[in-house]
Amino acid sequence: MKIRILILLFLGLNLETLGQNLKFGIATGREYSFSNSVVQIDSVSVFEQTEKGDYFLIPFVKIEWPLSERFHTSFGVQYYRSYLSLLASYSSESFPKHIPYITKGRVTTTYNFEFPVGISYVLIKKNQFKLFLELAAVPVRSIQDFEPFKLEVPQGIDWTQEILDVINAVETIPNPFYMNYQYGISMEYKRFGLTLFRSENMSRSISTDYELYGQSYNFQRRIQSIRLGLYYSLGLKKEKD
Repeated sequence: MKIRILILLFLGLNLETLGQNLKFGIATGREYSFSNSVVQIDSVSVFEQTEKGDYFLIPFVKIEWPLSERFHTSFGVQYYRSYLSLLASYSSESFPKHIPYITKGRVTTTYNFEFPVGISYVLIKKNQFKLFLELAAVPVRSIQDFEPFKLEVPQGIDWTQEILDVINAVETIPNPFYMNYQYGISMEYKRFGLTLFRSENMSRSISTDYELYGQSYNFQRRIQSIRLGLYYSLGLKKEKD
């Protein structure tokens, strides 16, 4: 109880305004990954496929408190699923001349839970219409769903145990914890709202590097996304006239 009271005082809140609004909705977005890292291991090149972005749905819930007539603070929970695609390109003297190299790939799935802590500014408030500018810091917990790719080796010139190990090492890349920031605008009429925001990484890389046979290789990667969502605002406390 003491900790809760201290947090409320720190935020400049009071118990009467606690839980002013509860907003819940769903957004759709597209995530792009960026990576300049190429790991060279003998004749094998390992890199991330980043040509196109992945689409996703993201349900979210946000609790909002007013700090003043114009400024509001909030805390929320968001969830979405993302993917990391790793490619291994390799050559061998045993390959036919018309096959200079072979590329194998592996995709790993992560389940991302985001916890935005933000502040918003009411830019326009007219009758039952509101326009907000929003900014938030977003801790992210990323849980990887990974099962090693199993294959009886050797299987001709396409597969070796080493190549199997190389693409299975994609498991070592995603960082389970990192920080994002997001910014955007929200338009609200009565209890329905439309929000558009962009999410970016705070750090230069959200990777824990790439590890193979006990050796760690620098593997920097970033992601960003643009999200468009609809939400419904449920007032938990009636505003005073």
